[in-house]
Amino acid sequence: MRMKKYNLILIFLITGFSAIAQSGLSVKAFYGISGSSVARKVDFIGIGYAEMNRVDEFGILVSKSIGTKFRISSGIGYTYGEVKFSPSCPACFMPQILYRHEKNFKMISIPVYLEYSIGKALYFAAGPVLDFQQSEWNNFSDQSGIGYLAGIGAKVPVGDFVFSLFPNYKRHGVIPFEDSLTSNEVLQEFGLQFGVGYSF
Repeated sequence: MRMKKYNLILIFLITGFSAIAQSGLSVKAFYGISGSSVARKVDFIGIGYAEMNRVDEFGILVSKSIGTKFRISSGIGYTYGEVKFSPSCPACFMPQILYRHEKNFKMISIPVYLEYSIGKALYFAAGPVLDFQQSEWNNFSDQSGIGYLAGIGAKVPVGDFVFSLFPNYKRHGVIPFEDSLTSNEVLQEFGLQFGVGYSF
């Protein structure tokens, strides 16, 4: 099982960064903000619940055109946010001594997605996201695994630079690296990503 997981990671890395060795690249730095929610696959009584209403992200993407309508993009991003946890006994006195909670959520993501141009300015993008959660004790399931993103964005070229706005939806932990029987929560994002790119 462990060997299969590492083989899958290797495939994603090779696929995602194969465009770097080619010419005619575009490189984009981005920053994004998202409304987020921690959704449960199954509701349990008496275990408390975690909330994370917003996450921020930043990173870099490399893209390569495929014909006149398509581009393949990949890169690396860092996502962070603050997790609030409500224990199952809200009336407990000094509940911090009854459970451990780390409020800072951190995750590294490697997206690999395909863009399709719609007219001169708009584009549709969708593809898988490989996630590696860096934080522990957030009181919801580890989000390390394979998720996906989809969205419709807009680009405005100014010389060799390209400014972009990308509203998107992300769902993490769709295929978790950990045992799926113990993975009960998934992180969802409805976000807006701002980017500045440069075409070589």
